[in-house]
Amino acid sequence: MFKSIKEKLTLIKNNPENQTHVAIANYLLNCIEEKKVPKIIECSKESFCSESVITAFSKKYGYDGFKELATRIKIETEYYNYSNVEKNATSLDYRVIIDNSIDMIDQQVEKIKKLINSIDKENNIYMISCYQQLFNVELFASELNLYGYNAFFNYQRKLNQAWINKAKRDDVFIFFCFGLDNQYIVNYYNLVKNTNKNVFVICSPSQKHKFDIYKECIVVDYYERSVILESSRNILIMYLLSYIVINLLKNTINN
Repeated sequence: MFKSIKEKLTLIKNNPENQTHVAIANYLLNCIEEKKVPKIIECSKESFCSESVITAFSKKYGYDGFKELATRIKIETEYYNYSNVEKNATSLDYRVIIDNSIDMIDQQVEKIKKLINSIDKENNIYMISCYQQLFNVELFASELNLYGYNAFFNYQRKLNQAWINKAKRDDVFIFFCFGLDNQYIVNYYNLVKNTNKNVFVICSPSQKHKFDIYKECIVVDYYERSVILESSRNILIMYLLSYIVINLLKNTINN
């Protein structure tokens, strides 16, 4: 399941098996606490190891290198304000927030129907996701595969180019854009927006301005922007994706 980088680093820090990795994790966690971007030279000095060891550390825990790891830390540090969540939590009616946020998705039902109809009609569905939604998008693609749809998704984003090269004009592209540092999503989007007629975007309000041509754009947001928790966003995203799958099954049964 998708873990935040802070959670991963905490697990590494608490495992004494490799003291060099513990030292690297400590440095990176301090960067998160101090809201600063990690630097590999500084990490090397703080951890008493070479830059190549830090690169190997990054790759061991699922990143292409230290640059990607540092970017992920930047995303969590800037996008999630944990102190504000703790401060506001006691004054929030969480059930009301979730119910009203789901209502905001339901108000886009006509847009969602167009996505459902395109998935149902066309041969291939390609999904390109931001870091934050990798797990949810993979699950969505797997469920579509289970029910006979040609849905494609992978964690290795550099492989997306191969899909773009072979995609036909009628194939469906769905871009998931949440959080920060999504330029690679926009780069792939720019390659297909003028050549493919079934481009859909699912994003947060802050990311919508990056997309100017699409069949539909579905926005997932919090009611009154009350609280931003990854677990809460996942509830809303999975509601939307489950709604799509269920209605595809209804279409199959009715036909």
